[in-house]
Amino acid sequence: MRRTFSGSGLVLAALALACGLSAAGRPRPSDAAIPISARIRLFPAVAMRGQPVVIRVTALDVPSLEVKVVGGTSVHGRALRWAPLRFSDGVWHGALPLPVRRGIYPVELRVRKGGRVMSSDRWLLRVFARGTQSRPAFRDLRGVAAWWVRTTHPGGVLVARRRWRLSADDLRDPRRHQKLVIAYTLPAHRSINDRLGVFLTAVRASVNSRWRLLEASVAP
Repeated sequence: MRRTFSGSGLVLAALALACGLSAAGRPRPSDAAIPISARIRLFPAVAMRGQPVVIRVTALDVPSLEVKVVGGTSVHGRALRWAPLRFSDGVWHGALPLPVRRGIYPVELRVRKGGRVMSSDRWLLRVFARGTQSRPAFRDLRGVAAWWVRTTHPGGVLVARRRWRLSADDLRDPRRHQKLVIAYTLPAHRSINDRLGVFLTAVRASVNSRWRLLEASVAP
């Protein structure tokens, strides 16, 4: 009997179409004069979706501070806003706004609305499913797709793949996130009519790093 799973028809159709507070009396520093020497730590360093994340910022002498998770969206599809941090015992701290989608998100800081934005390539929030970081990484997206097929369906063969554009309400950085729609076959079911399909999302920390599987789904 031919083996199928819910959503394969949708995926294959898509594939076809795609073929610090200042001391008293000290002048308030301008944003342009503030050196970006801040150090941030996230707890936990890698979060699961919906898990609260606390940020701690040190080595930054400013009168106020706000944080933003760039590319993150809420459950309503809106971009996450700037959130104020609190200062105590020499540390700025608070809860990060939580993105609804898994992925890798830059974290930015600013002193006030309209002020200079502070960022670093090292300030990244990772929202992953358990075990994501233990998956192998590949130079290209084909490697990710082929690994998924042979891991989830031993003996299966990847037969087609196409990049799939992120949806309009998905604000994740496309340089770090790529979606694919793929077709594959199972052992003893190699005909065109036996092909199955799935959407895969791959992720990487920077434009020079390798891709690994973020998640798989039967709908985009």
